[in-house]
Amino acid sequence: MKLKKILSGWIFIISLIFAVLGFVSFAFDFHFIKINFWTGIAGLLILSGSYYFTSIYYYFKYKSWKFIYLIIFATILIATAAIFIMLPDKINLWKQPLGLFDEPIGAVILKKFVLNQMIAILGVISASIAFAPYYGFGKRFGQRSAYILVYGCIVFTILPLILIIYQIVSNGMMGVTWSFLTGDITYDGVGGGIGPAIVGTLGLIAVVTIIVLPLGVGTAVYLAEYSERGPIVRVIRTAVNILQGTPSIVHGLFGFTVFVPIFGPSLLTAGLTLAILTLPIVIRSSEEALIAVPDEIRDASLALGGTKWQTIKKVVLPPALPGIITGTVLGLGRAAGETAPILFTGAVFFGAGYPDGLFSKFHALPYHLWSLFGYMGYKPVEQNAWSTALVLILIVLGINVTAIILREKFRQRF
Repeated sequence: MKLKKILSGWIFIISLIFAVLGFVSFAFDFHFIKINFWTGIAGLLILSGSYYFTSIYYYFKYKSWKFIYLIIFATILIATAAIFIMLPDKINLWKQPLGLFDEPIGAVILKKFVLNQMIAILGVISASIAFAPYYGFGKRFGQRSAYILVYGCIVFTILPLILIIYQIVSNGMMGVTWSFLTGDITYDGVGGGIGPAIVGTLGLIAVVTIIVLPLGVGTAVYLAEYSERGPIVRVIRTAVNILQGTPSIVHGLFGFTVFVPIFGPSLLTAGLTLAILTLPIVIRSSEEALIAVPDEIRDASLALGGTKWQTIKKVVLPPALPGIITGTVLGLGRAAGETAPILFTGAVFFGAGYPDGLFSKFHALPYHLWSLFGYMGYKPVEQNAWSTALVLILIVLGINVTAIILREKFRQRF
């Protein structure tokens, strides 16, 4: 076996092992696979030594100045190890009291925690350039390197979702019982359940869906099918972009100023406010779905004598439904988890009970979770908070699963 195969294989395997361990240790903190601090430092030093040796081989094998790249990366590995060795065990960033907490909040960065992230990142980069001795820095090396970096980016992208779900499920599962799901709030959230909050959240989602779906899809149909380039279209698109970039707390203040004087603090007021927050997402995604339908289909329908509206209703909208459903679900997922807009528009922590109409005050899961957070530190509400977060994320995931099923059904049909 040639030396270049041995070097590339050795570096790739070591890099892959440390990348996987870094990912898993950072996300789950399993003790039986947790990277020990000095083990991580030793791994960085082993990789750096391998790259120094590989750079010497690369120079004599290819007679190319590009061996400097390997030396630079090896030096980065050594410098990273040296920095972590010199760092103190913990860095206290903030030790000031805040809000209702009696104890100071300490934001602590542990060397092991940061080291796991760095090992995962450097492991992916190291694996991507591990094939330099075998292929040289040519096209085939670039192809392999790009594949590894892309897959590494995918893992980094989905890792936060995995981490969030793992933490919420592991901490909240024990508190989810039938009495918790159906009971009312008691003892400032320490006891009781979240039944009214679940019903209020589902009611909000229903109100938002009824309002935002026809408005969002109707606006998207106008922009994609009827409008021509001009000042009116530019104004509409600018307004949609501004709405999408407006902070949610501003939407809440708008609802408090405009809707509360008309309808009072109520489920309808909060639904209208969240609908305005969600509308830009539905408009943009629905417009993109309509634009993606080929023009040949429209031309064929018009050539057969169909009117503009018949073409849109019978020919354009059906194949665009998967994209429209996806955008609507994204908007509803955001609306279900928003707290700031409903703070001013009708959500309450005590006394609302189950909503008996559109004009009644209501409980909601995100507001309930925010209220429980205010009691942390001097009341035992942590378990209820984790369980509330679990129920909320299950509702959002349930909406997404339903949308995926409907989307695939329409894709197969059209």
